[in-house]
Amino acid sequence: MSYSLKNLPDLYPRPDPPQVSRWITALAIMMAVSFLLMHFFGGDVESKTFWWLALGAPVALWLTAGVMRLSVWLLQNIAANGFDNRRERWILGKTRKARRALQVLNVSFITAYPQDDPREVVQALISQQSIIRSQPDWKGEDGHRLTRFNADNEQTADGMVRHLFSRLISELPVNRFSERSQLVVAFALSSSLSEESIRAIWQEIWQETDIHCVVEYAECHGLAMIDHWLDHRFKQDVMLLVVALQIMPDETDYSAEAAVALLLGNRLTQNTLPPRALLHRPDPSLPGQPGLGMNMAAYNVPVKNNIISQLWLAGLSESQHKEIIVSQNAHPAGAVESEAVISLDALIGHAGAAAPWLAIVAAASAAENTQIPQLIISGEKATDMMWSTVITPVGPRQEMDS
Repeated sequence: MSYSLKNLPDLYPRPDPPQVSRWITALAIMMAVSFLLMHFFGGDVESKTFWWLALGAPVALWLTAGVMRLSVWLLQNIAANGFDNRRERWILGKTRKARRALQVLNVSFITAYPQDDPREVVQALISQQSIIRSQPDWKGEDGHRLTRFNADNEQTADGMVRHLFSRLISELPVNRFSERSQLVVAFALSSSLSEESIRAIWQEIWQETDIHCVVEYAECHGLAMIDHWLDHRFKQDVMLLVVALQIMPDETDYSAEAAVALLLGNRLTQNTLPPRALLHRPDPSLPGQPGLGMNMAAYNVPVKNNIISQLWLAGLSESQHKEIIVSQNAHPAGAVESEAVISLDALIGHAGAAAPWLAIVAAASAAENTQIPQLIISGEKATDMMWSTVITPVGPRQEMDS
């Protein structure tokens, strides 16, 4: 059986202690039977040998059995104590591992909102300002409600990608990167354009920017990548840059175009840039069990009751939205008012592979401004999995990293 903090191993079954009253009763019965047997077979009651055999033999047998029973009970308790001590150490190790968090070093994102300042965009989201409207898509087809990047009539999708990536890279703190800095770039893309062409555009602009740091490219499979990173690369002196983009999606109805650059650092090794917020370990939940993921995400911080100020939803299907509504009144989102539930899907449309990362950067900005933790629940592309994660403002470390 696979154990986790959601499915803890049971305590070792401890044996019942010997019942003193039963053992005293047994001794009395043994002595009475021994006396009757000795008397029945013609023993002399006035003889000392009679009494030694009538009483001493059952006492000796009773003591031998008692010592053996007590020894077995002590050995079983020693085994139980050893198992329970190992269980406690396992829970402590898993808890410390679950409570690892990444530093949010820089966030930049572009949406179809008319505001250029990201802080104004975040405020527009918090104010529930919807921008979904009926408009033609990139192919010129009408009849769909969506959000699109503001583009000239003659601008191509490739040209828009180049423009977006240029803006994202220009907002990165690349002047703080040294030649010894190590950076892992992971792409989360959903577009009718090929991933190879989009990555080629990024690499071309990156080289034009002349950034002198060691760059490694990696695959991004949603928030599972963050979970894997915290397990295997948490102690490395390397930063993670998530580049998420949805442009010209295959399914345009109620879709959103968005571009995100999220720079993350390891708490144990990164000291160059000041963190703006903390991204805690995300937790997955299967269909029908969103409450388990929310509780585990709160446990990973940990978050006390009535401290989450806003709930961000992104990339969820209709059925997943219904499941969230059922679990919304429970911990840790129980104190979130309905006005503070921000559904990006309803405000700007479904952002595809960029949806969870857009929610993270918006929530990180909100956490930095309000100094109150934010809860994010996002769907996973092409699966029914939901991920819950908490973003907190930078403060005193509540748990030692390991």
